Amino acid sequence: MSQLKKISIPWGMLILNSFVIGAFITVIGSGGIFALAFTEGLDAAFLYLSYVPVIVLAIGAMVFVFIAIMILIHSSRWARYLLCLIIFLLIAIPLTPIIFMPHFLFGGGLLGFAQANFQFTSTGEFVFAIILFPVLFWWMLVWSRGLYRMLKEDSPLVSLWKFVQKYANDRKGSRKRLEKLIADLGKRQKLVPDKIKKQFRRSSEDQD
Repeated sequence: MSQLKKISIPWGMLILNSFVIGAFITVIGSGGIFALAFTEGLDAAFLYLSYVPVIVLAIGAMVFVFIAIMILIHSSRWARYLLCLIIFLLIAIPLTPIIFMPHFLFGGGLLGFAQANFQFTSTGEFVFAIILFPVLFWWMLVWSRGLYRMLKEDSPLVSLWKFVQKYANDRKGSRKRLEKLIADLGKRQKLVPDKIKKQFRRSSEDQD
């Protein structure tokens, strides 16, 4: 948190800009209000317009929460470690069944036959089990051997941990990102960005 003491964070301007961004997103997303008026009638369009302030407040609050989280990440090392942990869990949990697919298939087959007390209702099931389980067992052994070699030779977990440490302990890089964030959002934002104004002027000049 030492970086927060050195860098002044204009929280009031960040809150204001969050709602400006929320209003801009709402205006962009309200482009279909004319189609809504034609298809559903003016009552539906006016009903949507009555919810616009609430939508702006909700989007602005979400934008501010996102900005606050980014400031926390850029200013605190533990927050960067926590971010890496969350990303790791979000990736690792869906990938775990894929990485250990042969083990899940072999264990699931054994569990299914165990629930049936290993009683086969037909010769086909018996032949299927005789063929299936040796193949799955062989696949599981080969797959496990490949995973062991990859972990031993390539050391992906060690490389991942080094990357996490490098990112979490990069105080200078985090400080630069925090300064850039404050420089971009710490000044008053316009409802219509200058880039969009320039593009609109260019398009109008081309048409002329």
